[in-house]
Amino acid sequence: MTSPASASRSSSARGERLWGVDAARGLALLGMVTVHVLPTTDPGTGDATWAGMLFSGRSAALFAVLAGVGLALLTGGAGKAGAAPEHSNAQAAWYRKVIAARAAVIIGFGLFVSLLGASVAVILVHYGVLFLLALPFLRMGAKALMLWAAGWVAASPVLYWWLQNLLRPSAAEPPERLWHSPMIFDLAQPGLLGLDLFVTGYYPLILWPAYLFTGMALGRLSLGRTTTQWRLLLGGTAGAVLTYGVGWVVEAQSQVVERMRPYAGSDEALQGSLETGDHFLPLVTDPMWFLLPMPHQGSHMDLLHTISCAVAVLGLMLILVRWLKWPLAPLVGAGAMPLSLYVGHLIVLGPFWRLDGAPFAEVEDAVLLLWLVVAALAAGMLKVLLRRRGPLEALTHGAGIAAAGKRPR
Repeated sequence: MTSPASASRSSSARGERLWGVDAARGLALLGMVTVHVLPTTDPGTGDATWAGMLFSGRSAALFAVLAGVGLALLTGGAGKAGAAPEHSNAQAAWYRKVIAARAAVIIGFGLFVSLLGASVAVILVHYGVLFLLALPFLRMGAKALMLWAAGWVAASPVLYWWLQNLLRPSAAEPPERLWHSPMIFDLAQPGLLGLDLFVTGYYPLILWPAYLFTGMALGRLSLGRTTTQWRLLLGGTAGAVLTYGVGWVVEAQSQVVERMRPYAGSDEALQGSLETGDHFLPLVTDPMWFLLPMPHQGSHMDLLHTISCAVAVLGLMLILVRWLKWPLAPLVGAGAMPLSLYVGHLIVLGPFWRLDGAPFAEVEDAVLLLWLVVAALAAGMLKVLLRRRGPLEALTHGAGIAAAGKRPR
């Protein structure tokens, strides 16, 4: 983190850069909240809903990419020509201790909030483990990190495809897995928990470092420069359109839809599953899987599509805060306290809405979503005005400082 003195010497672009990153993270947070409240497919027809079409898979991927951006900014942002800032061994060790302590706190929260009954694929444990996986890479520059990201995108879907098919009893039967978000009780079965975290669960960590390395590489760029921002927006948009187009052609020209039809209740449900990635179609058993950009699949096209969307959103938010700084302030503030708001919405969804006898059980999902969005934006605006960390962000920050001690000079 920069000191107040060094921050005051930074250009105004750096302030915009940080606001843009937070705005993008706020958008990712609201996207995840949306798909946690609204159905991604129509309960009656099986068609994909607007929430599923827009946010399914993309919001979580954006959240993970921005985790990488945040790690890069925490450790100094961009050095000269995209290199990592120079740190002594003592300073690098200090950063690793801070990040490891924060990761431990996030993992701890994830293991317990999964007990709330929110019926959500909680990302926190995976998010914390990603932080731990990032520790050996904190001193790398943009080029090295981008090579790691490219290599991970190229190789990890092949390994994931092989393991998934190896572990499946049959095409129609998924491999053994938790079928819930990791909980504290799952520590009693470490083998199954580890398999779920890395291969069979909702956010397989064989795949997700691709998002983390991409974000870390982006965080080593001069994100405050207008040319960088426009390159991110235009390049990300082009990649998103191209990869989605590849998927459309594969669906239209191959027999993958026909091969998946026996596993869906209707043509509408089949198409809805293809658009939102509901984990029930055995797409990973199909030879065309690698070219399908369907959400939560982990194929090459899925990783490339969701990474492209994340890059485009980051570029867009970095540009918009130049012109709409205060109108976007509530979104910026929400994005600066993601852990507090993420845990907070899980508390509302479980004990207060979804569980039997919950006080808000009769509230319609669209109304509840409106309440949550308004509350998140109001909390975000308050955070910006008070210039204070969110409550759980303050806790993770304190844990990091307590573990690492005084920052070496």
